[in-house]
Amino acid sequence: MKDDGVCRPTVASSCCPRLKGFLALVVLVVGFAGVAFWSWWSAWHLPSWDRQMDLHVYIGAVRTVGDGRPLYDYAAENGDPFTYPPFALMAFWPLGWVSEPVARILWTLATLAAVIGIVAAMVVRHGTGGGRRHVMFTLLGASILAWSAPLQSNLRFGQVSIFLVLLTFVDALDLTPRPLRGILVGAAAAIKLTPLLFVPYLWLTGRRRDALRAGTTFAACTGLAHLLWPSTSTTFWSDAIFSTSRIGNLAATGNQSLNGALIRVGVVPPERTVAWLALSALTCFVALIAARQCHREGRSTQGVIVVGCATVAASPVSWTHHQVWLVLGGLLLVTGPRVTRMCGAVVLVVMTFSMGAWLPGSFVRENVRLFAGLALSTWGLASLWGRGPRTVGLLPGVRLALRPRTAMICAAFLAVAAVGVLVVVREPPVVVRFETQEHGEAAQWDPRTNECMSRGAKPNSNGTLGGYGCFSAVDPAGGTRLNFGVSKEAPDGVVRIQGQVGPDVKRLMFIPVEGTKPLAVPLLRKPEPSNGPDTPHQPGAGIPKHSTPPGTNGAGGITGLRSFSIVATNTDHARLLAYGEDGRLLSQQSDKLREY
Repeated sequence: MKDDGVCRPTVASSCCPRLKGFLALVVLVVGFAGVAFWSWWSAWHLPSWDRQMDLHVYIGAVRTVGDGRPLYDYAAENGDPFTYPPFALMAFWPLGWVSEPVARILWTLATLAAVIGIVAAMVVRHGTGGGRRHVMFTLLGASILAWSAPLQSNLRFGQVSIFLVLLTFVDALDLTPRPLRGILVGAAAAIKLTPLLFVPYLWLTGRRRDALRAGTTFAACTGLAHLLWPSTSTTFWSDAIFSTSRIGNLAATGNQSLNGALIRVGVVPPERTVAWLALSALTCFVALIAARQCHREGRSTQGVIVVGCATVAASPVSWTHHQVWLVLGGLLLVTGPRVTRMCGAVVLVVMTFSMGAWLPGSFVRENVRLFAGLALSTWGLASLWGRGPRTVGLLPGVRLALRPRTAMICAAFLAVAAVGVLVVVREPPVVVRFETQEHGEAAQWDPRTNECMSRGAKPNSNGTLGGYGCFSAVDPAGGTRLNFGVSKEAPDGVVRIQGQVGPDVKRLMFIPVEGTKPLAVPLLRKPEPSNGPDTPHQPGAGIPKHSTPPGTNGAGGITGLRSFSIVATNTDHARLLAYGEDGRLLSQQSDKLREY
């Protein structure tokens, strides 16, 4: 060929980039499929009783209400109750149309589809290429997200959290049709309350019609649930929403919220409630200001993620499967300039691997993901540091004047002051001991005071006290399944709790401080009393021998009773819960414990 000085691409040179792009796409497809298969296998390889247990709760709750039983009396075999608002039951209702194995398969596939949908929304709004490049970035981000601890937790437990993130993320990014914007945020908030923070975010970013639609949708969904199940709705909004004991051990490190951190450092109610509300309000306020600034500067994806991270920190409980927003923050950071890429990589590592063995200090190890969430909640404030006075519209005709630098300094001062107060009001951990030896000497019950007249327990050879029993301490026919007496003993001032549970009580749980780990109380079989003459204070007194009450042994004692004995250094914030065979809560006591 004649060389005329013109450069003409050869077939090989034009095909090579296409081939490389195709191979890269294949690698990403195979990579995501591998992560998806590994995640599926990890979730399904668990024992059947531990496989997607939250999904099992959803299905069980649907069937419970379908059978006409109270929703918030339901508990799974492992004791897990239904903790969502009543409208969530409507969202879960189709799960009752299929068998549980089929529901598990469909739920897993939907979870993986939601992962792709979330990352695709991020790629579209962030403006990262188009066509094949769009697909490649989506697959890469979806693989990282699916590998992270929050998504593994969603898959393992069959959690709804990933779908709520999808609804909120897509709607807040304005990827829904304009007349429908805000509706998905409102529906997500009706299923789980934390997305409500996106309503003021929509308002502050100028999308006030969207905010009104979101609020209206939340109210409509909540009202519809109330029309369908009025007593259930009343139970949730007046009682279940405040019952932290229903949620589990909030002191566990999986709960990376401000409330969880306060419990772990020993702050007790009511100081903890005040501190949590103050710190959460401060976090949400700072996050909304930061997100508003991000939106004004054209970084809407960052603004939405900032608000999402604030919901994780401010929620009373943020288990691992709730923390998807932090992974999204890490993914967005690694796509930015060099300064932020390292920060994003650190966030992704923290959200994927357990950091306990690598970090110094127990407080840092236990709350590292909370710190990441708090840092992401302030993302975007740096550009405000040097700005002059600003006004923020709160309501029509109501505007708040702010000096950004002054506001940031005040917020930091309030946060430090709050932490200092928490250090002062924290209490030493409660030490609990269970007595596991039965003495056999029965105490007597006083029907006038509804308490034991005498403790009836003698020291064992090892210096401890055994359990004891009271005749008719419980009365299943009268609805009393748990009864006990409490006393403070000198000189060490420990509190001793001794009592009985009825025959229908399967397990008894003692919570030393509300929100901490429930402890299983050993239940001891008490010897059946002899058929001797009745004593004046035994409930069999005055009952002829030929008219033995049903369920008794003929001497006034109820058959199948078990006793227990608990010694604790403090019961000011304790609870005692009795559960039945089906996991349903039969009785709970707190006021009597807090009198000592």
